[in-house]
Amino acid sequence: MSHDSSTVLAISARSSERSGTRADLIDAALDLFGQDGFAAVSTRALTDRAGANLAAIQYHFGGKDALYRAVIDQVIEIFPPRLDFAELLFTEQAQRLKGKPEAQAALLKTMASTLLRAFLGDSQMRRIVPFFLREMIHPSPHFDHFYAALPGRLHSLLTRFVALVLDTTADDERAILQAHALIGQIVVFQIGRSILLRRTGWHEYTPERVGQIIDVLVPSLQRSLGLPVTETSS
Repeated sequence: MSHDSSTVLAISARSSERSGTRADLIDAALDLFGQDGFAAVSTRALTDRAGANLAAIQYHFGGKDALYRAVIDQVIEIFPPRLDFAELLFTEQAQRLKGKPEAQAALLKTMASTLLRAFLGDSQMRRIVPFFLREMIHPSPHFDHFYAALPGRLHSLLTRFVALVLDTTADDERAILQAHALIGQIVVFQIGRSILLRRTGWHEYTPERVGQIIDVLVPSLQRSLGLPVTETSS
């Protein structure tokens, strides 16, 4: 092998190692920040979890705050495909749904089922949820960025749907509050996960268990908006 080839391979190996360390730090931060919050997590705890040296955070991110922002950016990359699908469904059908409660109920079922399967059943999402919820309960200085990309989009989507059902505008506080109530009914199954597992004797939210949750929750969501209840199936 030539000297030039050896140099290229060595540079490539170092670059791959740096990339791996950066990803490991983000993974560690996702878990620790979600579990304990930004202020409670030390840089040593982060680097120990990532298997990196203490200077790695400064080298790759410039500090703990920038690492936190990188975690938010990763969460933003993972979640949107599920939200994109729900938004597309609504956008495509909104104009055809006015004054048609049966069709509105069917769309609500599809959107809610899509979000619930992602929120409860996706193993990657399960790692994200503690961080996601903590950021909503205790907003960081990066909350505006986070809000615009995820919770704000979800809230806006459901508010527009509720406004359609109520035959009002998306800035009507009734629609905003009702959308917030819908989100609460979904989120509680993640916040109260441990309670439900204990009460039911389930070991995990398997696809079948998530289907059971959907079968119970979707009719409740439909009734809360005065919509007809559609048949459900897991």
